[in-house]
Amino acid sequence: MEFHRLCQRAVRLLPLLLCSATGFAQATIVQISDTHIGLSTAPNALQHLQTVVGQINAMSPQPDAVIVSGDIGETSSDWTTARDTLANLNAEVYYCPGNHDIHTTNISTYRQFFGNDYYSFKINNITFMVIDSQLLGDFDTFTSGATPASVQPLPSSVQTESDTMLTWLGRQTAVSNEIAVQHVPLFPQSLSGGGTYPSTNPYWAIYNVQNDTNIHHEYRTEEINALTALNIHTMLAGHWHNQRNFTATSGPFTLDLRMAPAVAYAIGTGAQVGYTVHTISSTGVVTTTMVPCSGCQ
Repeated sequence: MEFHRLCQRAVRLLPLLLCSATGFAQATIVQISDTHIGLSTAPNALQHLQTVVGQINAMSPQPDAVIVSGDIGETSSDWTTARDTLANLNAEVYYCPGNHDIHTTNISTYRQFFGNDYYSFKINNITFMVIDSQLLGDFDTFTSGATPASVQPLPSSVQTESDTMLTWLGRQTAVSNEIAVQHVPLFPQSLSGGGTYPSTNPYWAIYNVQNDTNIHHEYRTEEINALTALNIHTMLAGHWHNQRNFTATSGPFTLDLRMAPAVAYAIGTGAQVGYTVHTISSTGVVTTTMVPCSGCQ
């Protein structure tokens, strides 16, 4: 009888033990990126997104939230198609702009459609800091021969928007378990055998304007300083169409980057279309799983 009572007590305590082991702040976040609705070179993009929405809705348990990390659609009409499709998700959706969404001339249009392009939100005591990477460099055009030395500052009107965002970021309060979210990653990936992925072309990451005395044009340095002050050392990003996890350093600053695959089309050897599932512990440890889009080509 005593043994039976002990077993009953153990069963009642098991949920509490599991909660204390994993922490009440634990969250499961799905990251979708680079849906590219309306892009002429990605004719199956909408079909892929519809498939991914169905796969996410079939998850058990459901994720706590879905983050869309940029390059949502090519026009406002395509944004409507993407948003209507994503509205079928059971989980709440948070949007982050990409370089196909925000250009140096249409920031207000994006804001009218999606709301703020930089903001923070909280899921189970984990704070997500959404940052508009298009205010940290001019990504309007891709030039194949570009190098870090050729980075140019933003146009003056957009530079003012950049300054405003960084001022806002600097006013945020550092709390436990903060994660940055943006489309273009802060760093490229340094490869163990030498070289950089995707390349040293400044289109693929945030870079400083070189040979320029204006501190506000040191986009990477300013973001590093802001993230350091907030004690943020994890970033969810997209843009590369290739799922990768890596750690980058700059002086004493270390950043764990989780690069989402694209939904529309993959780039690079072995890359697949799909999405990522991030499980975040109460201590901020992120475990990332790549989920291919079922039947997508």
